[in-house]
Amino acid sequence: MGEQWGFYFDPDSCMGCNACAIACKNRHDTDAGHVDWRRVETVSEGEFPDYEETNVSLSCMHCEDAPCEEVCPTGAIEKRESDGIVTIDREKCIGCGYCGWACPYGAPQYGDDGLMQKCNLCLDKGPGSGADAPSKNEQQADGEALEPACVDECVGDALDAGPVGELLDKASQEAAERFEQNRTNVIIDSTGENSVTGMQGVRQATEDS
Repeated sequence: MGEQWGFYFDPDSCMGCNACAIACKNRHDTDAGHVDWRRVETVSEGEFPDYEETNVSLSCMHCEDAPCEEVCPTGAIEKRESDGIVTIDREKCIGCGYCGWACPYGAPQYGDDGLMQKCNLCLDKGPGSGADAPSKNEQQADGEALEPACVDECVGDALDAGPVGELLDKASQEAAERFEQNRTNVIIDSTGENSVTGMQGVRQATEDS
């Protein structure tokens, strides 16, 4: 198995500007409006005067046990051993929507053609790209790895991407321990004592959206 790639996200540095979501749409030329490979949700906690809001930038979590892959009836979705990125082969997709129902984060999106598309950690550009792309590790070794557009355009440096081992070096001990308990390919960090962070907060944001 190759080194797994993922995202690092620090909600304390996210200002909710949506530059990440816009950059993603621009790079992949996704359908306007309803197709969002990345989006920013706001999680609220408490009541006035002890009320807080936290911005959470969401895309595919590239889950270790990806539920979308498990329910796909045609085998179009793959959790790649080479880099841990979950990809979709749109030649096999029949647009049944099972993956969208199974994903707790709302990552699978459906364009005007009815076929699934989602974040591929910028393995390549465009819907359906990435399924047959070389691993991110190979791309990096060859100097051809695209930095994800969301990371490239993040104003507050709240997002990063890379091999998970390198991202863990950047994360706080608390975030690293939380990641180990609930493994995806996303590390969520925070220093705020009262911030709503981690996968519980992300799931709540998705349920409220």
